[in-house]
Amino acid sequence: MKLITVILALAASLFGCSEPKLTVDDGPGMVYHDSDYRTEYANAFEFDDYEGQPHFAVAFLGYGDKAEFRNNYVKDVFKDLSEESVDKIRHFDFEGDEWYLIVPRYKDDVEIRNLDTEEAITVHHGDAFTVKCNLSDLHPNIEVTTAHDYGGYRFSPQMGGDGRLITGTDVHDITDYSAIEGN
Repeated sequence: MKLITVILALAASLFGCSEPKLTVDDGPGMVYHDSDYRTEYANAFEFDDYEGQPHFAVAFLGYGDKAEFRNNYVKDVFKDLSEESVDKIRHFDFEGDEWYLIVPRYKDDVEIRNLDTEEAITVHHGDAFTVKCNLSDLHPNIEVTTAHDYGGYRFSPQMGGDGRLITGTDVHDITDYSAIEGN
């Protein structure tokens, strides 16, 4: 009789006759992993090692007609991702000749607003994208914003007088300046 009870208990545990397990997103004893809230594009970078808590990783890709350079740079930066994922990285043209790769940290929707026309484009789920913008070095013509559970973050991609990307607490510069200078 004991043998039959043991066999039935074993069979029940093997075939899912146990109580369902509850999952809790955050609570006592849970471990928070920032990477769980990021896209595969953001996880290609070391956001956890960057100083502060930047919400964007941005690379300046150069001036002028950089379509081929953009494609090669994106493929190189995301070389560990599938070809399908890399091909899904969208590009947006605004007036200007500065090229940028923008990688949001989290899976939030991102809005790109043309500051001259107020036209807005939404990039969903925190996907990486490239933009061509800025007619003038002095005045950016787009603003990139994201709403997050704890507030919104915004910046305008722009180069400084020193030839480097202007950053702040929300932006980490991932530009490979040697690649830009050699191109």
